Amino acid sequence: MAFQALPGSHEDTTRSGSTHESTAFGPGSALRILLLNYEYPPLGGGAGIASAALAQRLASRGVIVDVVTSRPAGVRDVERSEGLSCVTVARNLTLFRVWSRRRGIHQAGFFGAGSYLCSAVPVARRLLRRRRYDIVHIYFSLPTGALIPALPLGEIPVVVSLRGSDVPGYDERNAKLVLAHRVLRPLTRWIWRRASRVVPVCDSLGVLARETSPSLEYSVIGNGVDLELFRPGTNGTSRAPSPVRCLAVARLIERKGVSDLLRAWSLLPRGKYFLEIAGEGPQRDALRALAAELNVDADVRFAGPLDREEIAARCRQSDLFVLTPHEEAFGNVFAEAIAAGLPVIGSNIGAIPDLVQNGENGILVAPGNPGAIALAIEELGEDPARRAQMAMRNRARAEEMLSWDSAADRYLSLYAELLGQRAERRVALSR
Repeated sequence: MAFQALPGSHEDTTRSGSTHESTAFGPGSALRILLLNYEYPPLGGGAGIASAALAQRLASRGVIVDVVTSRPAGVRDVERSEGLSCVTVARNLTLFRVWSRRRGIHQAGFFGAGSYLCSAVPVARRLLRRRRYDIVHIYFSLPTGALIPALPLGEIPVVVSLRGSDVPGYDERNAKLVLAHRVLRPLTRWIWRRASRVVPVCDSLGVLARETSPSLEYSVIGNGVDLELFRPGTNGTSRAPSPVRCLAVARLIERKGVSDLLRAWSLLPRGKYFLEIAGEGPQRDALRALAAELNVDADVRFAGPLDREEIAARCRQSDLFVLTPHEEAFGNVFAEAIAAGLPVIGSNIGAIPDLVQNGENGILVAPGNPGAIALAIEELGEDPARRAQMAMRNRARAEEMLSWDSAADRYLSLYAELLGQRAERRVALSR
């Protein structure tokens, strides 16, 4: 059975967001975490942001967190620890950045992932031999989980967080990814069996993972949002702006469904709805060409890649968040839009329905349906009072459910459970 009801898990929403459970690991003994992720800001997307946010929250609780991740081009670490180059990000939080041959900020590619593994092995091995870690926490079963066979882990509990693309069947449109999963499926199963606990970011992802490993036990822990950065704007949404300002934030890849948005815009009245698309990716030129072909380029702006502060500012300046991906796990951008008080038009897939209740704080449509997208945009675009109500509901929902402190609590509960199980095994073996 799945471990679905950890104390403080997303199923237990009555609990307050900050309990500082690190005290549960014993007075005078700081919990030490080795976190491995081939993506970490400014590299990568939602999983990089999530691992950084978790690391920062844990460090603020007194947990010592070391992160082995990829080094952005042109960045040099300026400190050394244990003979390794590193940088101290905050008290208790140190990054060890290793070389990798990435395609770009948001694209690793197979060479980028593979080169990270090769570079990370000696660094992680040295850290594990010289420092006492209580937990090794890995983001992505592949590629990052492939480090496990090469590391001297001993009895250290290993947590593997699933993010979406590392689960077979998640993105059937990506032929290279489908082939890679087919070839590496035995390794994926082994990684999940070796892990002390597998943690999908939403239950639908755990259900999908069980198609590969039917006996998989997992715990669901969702992401949080920086509620101070992503907050409602002061201009409000009760007025009727012209045009209605819509925002989409996504990597420009096929499964994000940005082409469906452009086709939906071709069905809308010209000049009444404006769409800004923030993001970069291999489909950029094709999507620009499609916008011109559909004659919507006057109503659509490609903003390119934006940093977190710029995206938060765009949210405060917008009236609707619109994105209808074909596959999605948790969907950080949806959570951020909700925290900013934006009514959401999204797909009825993955964890999006967990965040967006159809008709209450947004509208859900089937992916790949431009007509339904256009109708939803007009339904909310013509009703500024309803948008204002949705905005208030969304901010309240974010404050209740999407605090990173709550996510940190859930992970600390999981760490405590795994360490307790290890202690019980040791006692049993000593008898």
